[in-house]
Amino acid sequence: MNVVIPGKADPAPSGGALAKTPAEKLAKKRLTVALVLSVAMIAIYFGFMGLFAFDKPLLGTILMPGLSLCIVLGPLVIISSFVLCLVYVLWANRVFDAGVRELR
Repeated sequence: MNVVIPGKADPAPSGGALAKTPAEKLAKKRLTVALVLSVAMIAIYFGFMGLFAFDKPLLGTILMPGLSLCIVLGPLVIISSFVLCLVYVLWANRVFDAGVRELR
């Protein structure tokens, strides 16, 4: 039961959440993509740092003479940051920019 109190804002309409504007929907999509990619990068980086701190023998595993697992994984962490950045740029160019154009 909705009760209107004088001087107070009207309660939200019954039947669910407030309708979001297209700009809010687009902003939520951008935030979601940014958070997912950020969590992925944090997991990759701290996963590598965790191995470095707590399992050095594993990272010291020799894959071939002069090449350890650490030497392979270290650059892969850096490359993964560029790949995640590329994913965001491609998403922004294809989805976000198109959404901004529709708002104008």
